[in-house]
Amino acid sequence: MNVPITAVGSETELLQCPYEVSHLIMRKRMQVHLIRCRKSHPKAEVVTCPFNVTHRVNKVELEWHLSTCFERKTFESFRNRPAAVVGLSSSIDRTFCVNNDTNSSVSFDTANDVTIVGAEFVESSETWDDDPEVPSYNPLEYITKSDVLRIPVGLSPSERSAFRLAERKRLQSLK
Repeated sequence: MNVPITAVGSETELLQCPYEVSHLIMRKRMQVHLIRCRKSHPKAEVVTCPFNVTHRVNKVELEWHLSTCFERKTFESFRNRPAAVVGLSSSIDRTFCVNNDTNSSVSFDTANDVTIVGAEFVESSETWDDDPEVPSYNPLEYITKSDVLRIPVGLSPSERSAFRLAERKRLQSLK
């Protein structure tokens, strides 16, 4: 777990890297460091806390960490808000559980019964299926029919001169 350490002569809070104990990182740089350090330690048995992504703990310590994690308070206060404030129906079930089938697999079970407070359903007679078929826009077809000067890019000198000749003929035919 990340242990806050205050550096001598500094007001910056330093955290210890879960992958390399000798790494001390400023709190604001921890997420970036964890991504980089994870690449250096691909076989480390470290899992992410569901309450704070900067909390990385060993798999065996996950259950203990979940019961003592300070960030859980924030999650619990969000989960227990009144439904009218959040805009969710009161029967929503946001429970955190440890899946016993796979030992230490973590999941969130949520119901999808979200209701919008104060909204009304409005009937509409409009159907987009009844709209007439319209061909898609073709920019090459449009530009050949319009009075626009095109510039050849990435052509060899002989191709450029041939393109310019064709452009003169095209522009003269449009007038």
